[in-house]
Amino acid sequence: MKKILLQVSLLLMCAMIANGSVEEIAITQKKIDKWIETRQIISEERASWLGDKAMLETSEGILGDELAALNRAVELLSESSTMADIERENLQAEREEIEGSNEMLAVKVRTLEVAVQELSARFPSPLLVKVTPLLQNIPEDVSRTKNTLGQRLLTVLGVLSQADKFNGTLTLQTNARDVSGTGVQERVTTLYWGLAFAVYVDDAGKFAGMGLPGPEGWEWSTRNESASDVRRFIATYSGETDRLDFVNIPVEIR
Repeated sequence: MKKILLQVSLLLMCAMIANGSVEEIAITQKKIDKWIETRQIISEERASWLGDKAMLETSEGILGDELAALNRAVELLSESSTMADIERENLQAEREEIEGSNEMLAVKVRTLEVAVQELSARFPSPLLVKVTPLLQNIPEDVSRTKNTLGQRLLTVLGVLSQADKFNGTLTLQTNARDVSGTGVQERVTTLYWGLAFAVYVDDAGKFAGMGLPGPEGWEWSTRNESASDVRRFIATYSGETDRLDFVNIPVEIR
């Protein structure tokens, strides 16, 4: 570009030298110089603008890619947020369902605890020995207990399991009891037929009786007239004799 301008300038100078005065030539030379300078500035600005244009086009492409990536990220975030909201709602609904179930279970467990406590009044002493530790774990005030619902339910099931096991078997118990009514403790053997009834007899075979479960504990009545039969019945069960025969014992089922 500079070479072309120089050539044009020389041609103009030659034309002026041939046709004009020195003063005119000087003025014309200044105009030519100014024109050349202007053309150089224009050329430089154009080159700079072309460079800036190329940079802007490159930047536009980069920014366009970044904008697309940002838009995608926003979309993914929106989708994640929507999924999180849905998951949060599902978890909240599940939590409310569990809390509702726990409330129902708490009512049922408490009903069972009260029923077992009432039922334990009908338990004979051999069974009470086994279940007393479990009964002591049943809370009097559910708001102050540290046991979970699961632990409380296991306690109730433990009591019922022991009661069911006892009810399906015969149980012998030997202890001291005032069977004569004189205040003297006699050694007696009692045979419990599950939770239905029990019979007892002293070692001498003189005093006998039977027991039945009552609302406030077992109720005992004297059946001394059947002492020998009760003694034979218990001896047969305990294996003290090999003789098998029919025995009349005073039994009453409520």
